[in-house]
Amino acid sequence: MKKGILIDFEGGEKVGKTSQLSRARIYLEKKGCKVVTSHEPGGGDPQIRQKLLDMKENMSPEEELDLFCEDRRLHVQNVIRPALNEGNIVLLDRFEPSTIAYQGYGRGLSLALIRERSAEARNGTWPDLIILFNADPTKVLTRAKATTRFDQENIVFHLCVWNGFLTQAAEDKKRWCVINATPSEEEVWQTVKQCLDKFISAHASSLSNP
Repeated sequence: MKKGILIDFEGGEKVGKTSQLSRARIYLEKKGCKVVTSHEPGGGDPQIRQKLLDMKENMSPEEELDLFCEDRRLHVQNVIRPALNEGNIVLLDRFEPSTIAYQGYGRGLSLALIRERSAEARNGTWPDLIILFNADPTKVLTRAKATTRFDQENIVFHLCVWNGFLTQAAEDKKRWCVINATPSEEEVWQTVKQCLDKFISAHASSLSNP
């Protein structure tokens, strides 16, 4: 059975990764690829997403981690794995790297604990490529008002999250593609497209025909 490709779009708040993921889906489909898109939280259970992002909710970092990992378990089992087994390119808006950045570097939970819990939830599934949209939160967070619990955190939290992403990228340079997210959306997309073209071309033999 041919295996699909898992591409994870990562970054802090308001960096534009969701818009770029949408562009990537359209672009890859036009090239004849079979594409499935999903997101976390909520890819496994939409009610978990609602609870985690609701600005009226008040929960501990440990409770957040429990919900993220349960959602990830369901997400991998019911959405990601089946799509990969069918030879699709799966585009994810956040995965484990966000949990490490937000709950680890941002909230201060043990990185070892997060990795252990998340590893159990994802059961061996890991992105083939991670695209990080890199932008200073002191600049991009002025783009829009807060709409989630994480948006409304103070700037120190967001700076810690930013550092968490950059640290992970530095630890696995072959898998991570770090893209400057501060230019215009079109300029960022051209860089994303180059990254995707290079990666997909190198892994085309692992994809099933559409």
